Amino acid sequence: MIKRQFTLYVENKPGALARISRMLADAKVNLEGISTAVSGDVGLIQIVASDAGRTARILKRAHIPYTIQQVLVEKISDKVGSLARITGKLAARGININYLYSTCSAGGGECTVVISGADLKLIRSVWNAHTH
Repeated sequence: MIKRQFTLYVENKPGALARISRMLADAKVNLEGISTAVSGDVGLIQIVASDAGRTARILKRAHIPYTIQQVLVEKISDKVGSLARITGKLAARGININYLYSTCSAGGGECTVVISGADLKLIRSVWNAHTH
């Protein structure tokens, strides 16, 4: 499924992530995916949220700068080699992945994978053909 991902730009200091996650939780927004990184003194927080419209309003109200990107959110089996198989199929088709992050289950379930790439519909097509 193609969803909106928010990339937040915050000061890299204690409590920044706690403040943002508390605001979203108080508004009943669930985080479906999250990745954090640091570039100098700027923290980058990438989130896929259950309600993109509500998330945008909360971030604007809090004066937190952000950008929005389209990403693919898909399921994958939590088994040895699952990611290797599907990324191999993508590579064989010449499809580049810009970045990927995921959740993992505790043994044998499904994971949720967030994928960025130039052609999300093509990635989704190949992904679904080889994971179902």
